[in-house]
Amino acid sequence: MANAVPRRITDDGTAASVRLTAADQPEILRYIGYSGQVIDESLTKQIGDIIEKLNRAADPKLTAVLYTCKTAGSWPDALTFLAGDDIKAHLAGCREILLMGATIGAGVDRAIHIEEVRDAVGALIMDSAGSTLIEAVCDSFEAELRRRAAKEGKFLTTRFSPGYGDLPLAVQNRFGELIEARRIGLTITPEHIMVPRKSVTAIIGIADHPLRAKKRTCADCNMHESCRFRKNGVVCGE
Repeated sequence: MANAVPRRITDDGTAASVRLTAADQPEILRYIGYSGQVIDESLTKQIGDIIEKLNRAADPKLTAVLYTCKTAGSWPDALTFLAGDDIKAHLAGCREILLMGATIGAGVDRAIHIEEVRDAVGALIMDSAGSTLIEAVCDSFEAELRRRAAKEGKFLTTRFSPGYGDLPLAVQNRFGELIEARRIGLTITPEHIMVPRKSVTAIIGIADHPLRAKKRTCADCNMHESCRFRKNGVVCGE
């Protein structure tokens, strides 16, 4: 499939509008390392203030391309750089492979740096909030993809990123070329580091049959109350 041409996928604008709310505080605390300690009023207020600063600084953007396979397991030549057994297992049975990249912008890096000068705790909270926001942007786009897929009788894998399992982080640079990361202001250094820092690249497989049974229910998930999949009427697993 040397001549396979990817199709660019756009979202409905939802990802670009994603911002954090008070409901995201538990996830921010999880990134910080919270494990049940009492959160006093001053810390709650500080987290709220940091969320407001982050939301003002953020400029979420996303880009994605979709490759169609001739048969499940027969990848286009452009994707042969995806090495390792784990990614092959993740995409087993998939007829389509989506590559995506997302960032919340350089303004967040600057805001974190400013906070580092002002207050170490505030910087830690903002860094954690940035991680929460970029994941929320990806979740919102994925929820939209699942909604579209359900209408077409298709099923999605979860996201799988360079550096997971035995998929080398070194594939990041070729990955960035294929998704045209520059479209969203995302640069990948020769050391395979993404700039801005709060950015994500990921792979999602799409099949025309259920991929696996759900291992847990939404009620079991610690993101039950703030889940962006549920808000969009879908779930994160097949």
